[in-house]
Amino acid sequence: MYVAATVRGICRVTYDDTDEEFEEDLQARYGRAAAFAPKNTLLQDAELQLERYFLGELRAFDVALDFLEGTPFMHRAWRVQTSIPYGQVRSYKWVAEQVGKPRAARAAGQANSRCCVSIFVPCHRVISHDGSIGGYGDRLEVKKFLLRMEGAVWGRGMLHHSVDDAREY
Repeated sequence: MYVAATVRGICRVTYDDTDEEFEEDLQARYGRAAAFAPKNTLLQDAELQLERYFLGELRAFDVALDFLEGTPFMHRAWRVQTSIPYGQVRSYKWVAEQVGKPRAARAAGQANSRCCVSIFVPCHRVISHDGSIGGYGDRLEVKKFLLRMEGAVWGRGMLHHSVDDAREY
């Protein structure tokens, strides 16, 4: 996993395999200005929070985010998703309703698929209204892993909030 930041906040998370692929991704998206730099305080804090998250010690990230990509609707959808508690899931429809566009569940799904700072924005906690896992780009196994790690429960016909509070949504 690679994380990039501007002076304003985390701007990109990727699952590239090498430093070279990560650098190519940044330059393709942001131009020649994108370059590796020494770790700054923001990146060090993000790294520490990720470590604590994967150890089960952290349930909510507290890092500044810089949405360099996406539409205003996507930015609102991503902000809404940061309110979904650890170990719980919500539907794309719920996200759409929270941003004031109740008929825009597909657009909420698109926002999810285009999120450039996934994990800091917990896109993995958003699933289909019927309780199925939905998509996560080409990283569906990552989504399942994160949900299981958090103890979230989901399934067709039922949308559960968590293991401790399983009820029809």
